[in-house]
Amino acid sequence: MAAIALSTVRKPEWVLSYNGINVTADVSAMVLSIGYTDYLSELSGELEIVVEDHTQTWQSSWYPALGDEINLGIGYRGEALLPCGDFQIDQLELSGPPDTFTMRCLAAFITQAMRTRNSVGYENQSLLGIVQTIAGKYGLSVVSAPAIVDISFTRITQRFETDLAFLKRLALDYGYDFTIRGSTLVFYSQTALAAVPPIQTVTRADLIGFEFSNRTYSTYPSAILSYQDQLTKSLISQGAAATAPIATGDILKLASRVENGQQAALRAQAALNLRDMYFTQASLTMPGSVAMASGSTIGMSGFGDFDGIYLVMVARHRIDRGHGYITKVEAISVF
Repeated sequence: MAAIALSTVRKPEWVLSYNGINVTADVSAMVLSIGYTDYLSELSGELEIVVEDHTQTWQSSWYPALGDEINLGIGYRGEALLPCGDFQIDQLELSGPPDTFTMRCLAAFITQAMRTRNSVGYENQSLLGIVQTIAGKYGLSVVSAPAIVDISFTRITQRFETDLAFLKRLALDYGYDFTIRGSTLVFYSQTALAAVPPIQTVTRADLIGFEFSNRTYSTYPSAILSYQDQLTKSLISQGAAATAPIATGDILKLASRVENGQQAALRAQAALNLRDMYFTQASLTMPGSVAMASGSTIGMSGFGDFDGIYLVMVARHRIDRGHGYITKVEAISVF
């Protein structure tokens, strides 16, 4: 009689450290779910840990302190885990019955100083120079792509904004963005990021569920930005064209204070791209995948007109007792 081959069942696994101490074995019997959300367009990832607390241990002798540090790795036993990073406890919740205790955490690099609003004027500086100045203020190193156009400003003002909110606004205005991973600020071109080759092609067989949508609301085939030339005092316009196949004939008309034509052209293209980036969207649910991370591109195949390359904007990783390890992805089409 021929032997029956048994397929290997992948077992979800997580490793949790609390203030530098591995507590996985101590708390595993209590944990109901662990969820990690990785955002591309936000400054901070999020971590949620839910434990059952019928003994009332967590609400008394084990009550955590706000600000305590947690590190998480998530994935499958015997395989490389997804390093989710370092987090600080930001919010604690108790609910019941039955008693459950929830810890909500934000990335550890978000300090009180980063949340403080201030006003600063930058004169005769480049965009990358401003990035490096703000990063250096918080002890962050900067990684940027060599293809980045280094825009120069005669003067630009931060008006009662947090440093990171100001930097985010400035970056988006010119077609860039950044994310912080540990002690590194990664500054990148949105267009260049979308052009990175896909990490894999996803088919129907890879998914538990999917949703695609296509819209024209607030999308435009082109944009025109008008500004006053500082030397001639004449009104000058710069245009930009969409890369997505937008059906509507509306033109995005913008008026902005810029210093030159380069800034005007970049701002027109950036504004158009921001409005058109959600022209086609995908929401995917799949068995847990450590490969799914914000900023990655994936191919989609087997979905007709929705086939193509997509940029992952949000990746949600969750392990719970009822469903095991599930990953949910929110992505936008790349044209």
